[in-house]
Amino acid sequence: MKDDKSNPEDIRKWANISRSVLNGIVGDYLAKENNPLAIEMAFYHYGHPVILNKTLAHQLTFPANKPLTNKVVVLIHGLTNLETIWNFKTDLNAQQITQTLQDTPSEQTTDSKPLTSENIELDNYGLRLQRDFGYTPLFLRYNTGLPIKENGQNLSNLLTDFIEFYPTQVDELVLMGFSMGGLLSRSAQKIANDNNLAWLERLTNCYYIGTPHEGSPLEKIGYITSSIVKAVPLNYVNQWADWIDLRSQGIKDLKDGLLDLNNTSNSTQNNEPDPYKQSVKCGSFVEHAQHHFISGGVSENKYSVANKLVGDTLVRHSSAHPISAPDNAKNSHFEGITHVPLAHSDKVYQQIKQWFNEHVTVQPIISFKAEETSSPFNDNSPKINELSSHEIISGTLDLLLQAYDHSVKSVEKTHRSIVNNTNETLENVPTVRKASKPISKTHKDIIDTIYYSLRKGGKLAQKGADLIQQKK
Repeated sequence: MKDDKSNPEDIRKWANISRSVLNGIVGDYLAKENNPLAIEMAFYHYGHPVILNKTLAHQLTFPANKPLTNKVVVLIHGLTNLETIWNFKTDLNAQQITQTLQDTPSEQTTDSKPLTSENIELDNYGLRLQRDFGYTPLFLRYNTGLPIKENGQNLSNLLTDFIEFYPTQVDELVLMGFSMGGLLSRSAQKIANDNNLAWLERLTNCYYIGTPHEGSPLEKIGYITSSIVKAVPLNYVNQWADWIDLRSQGIKDLKDGLLDLNNTSNSTQNNEPDPYKQSVKCGSFVEHAQHHFISGGVSENKYSVANKLVGDTLVRHSSAHPISAPDNAKNSHFEGITHVPLAHSDKVYQQIKQWFNEHVTVQPIISFKAEETSSPFNDNSPKINELSSHEIISGTLDLLLQAYDHSVKSVEKTHRSIVNNTNETLENVPTVRKASKPISKTHKDIIDTIYYSLRKGGKLAQKGADLIQQKK
């Protein structure tokens, strides 16, 4: 008989994906309310969050037991993604898993986590760059609903700490951002440039894959839709703009990319941002690094109308290859490769590999290889992005109650608006004016009672949720 029990690894995988999507949509709210579902920014390595302390070297050699080098590549995912967006999804992975497992020492102590096909990074740009050029790969996980500027600051802080605890001097640092991740890279460069941070001196190359430097058409549509709905002079219509505007600040930031990263002094006579002046002058393309831009298209026909309108479905060619790019920047376009596949495409990697071959790079210097085979992670290790059942329940309950409260307010506003419009119309009709007034008052009293009860119920439920949280 077939075992119907769910695989714990599958449950954990889909829970993480759901959490990343939730953070992309309302991550700024989660962070503001200290909701445990909010993702904390961290580097990841073979599925483990990296703790930036004196044990860093041991963490980065577990579980694959690969030596660390003086060359590091950081891969930054996009909106609602996890670091797993970089993983190739091909039939070749089984063979690669087998080979990787064969290359890994089988002797592990009882307190270590076994290396299996479920917890190993399969195949991605980071591991290929490690294999082909000797780079040590790190993968960033972060709350994509936060403002891009805030995430850029957090990334800059992490890189500063990483440089401090890494066991050798980093001679080459490469930032590779997919979609929103490219904007984070630029934001971090801007912040480091303004504050003369040491990690920026190590930066040699930046890759922007499907990045909306000058905005995403989808968010532009969201902004226009919200503006149109707000302009409708009917309360029961324009109030729904509140629902449209519930999307996170991270999503809203995609409307213009980093055009407004600098102040508004760089603008045209019509008070519209000048993309060239703002992007170049804000220092988000650091001059001493080489910059590479990659874009995709929905159709293999480069003259396709669809390619011109929607680009790779989310980012147009003109936005992925901004006019503000440095003069010596390198560009590559892939017709027929849509947005998400750009993060794990053999064709794209071949172009990346060619560019790496063209770099004048230093030879990788092996710095550290752990002799221990036991896990550096134990019960006393700081926990990053690990949630208990209690935290999941309390965080989810808080979100449900907020959705309930917002729904009650929206329905009440719509209800009252429709009733008021109807009553005003009836009061303008002489034959029913006298009867309409008492009916209107009675109806108003009923509405007041109903929505008072609904709001009161929500507040009582919130108090219960607070008690649950306090019992943690």
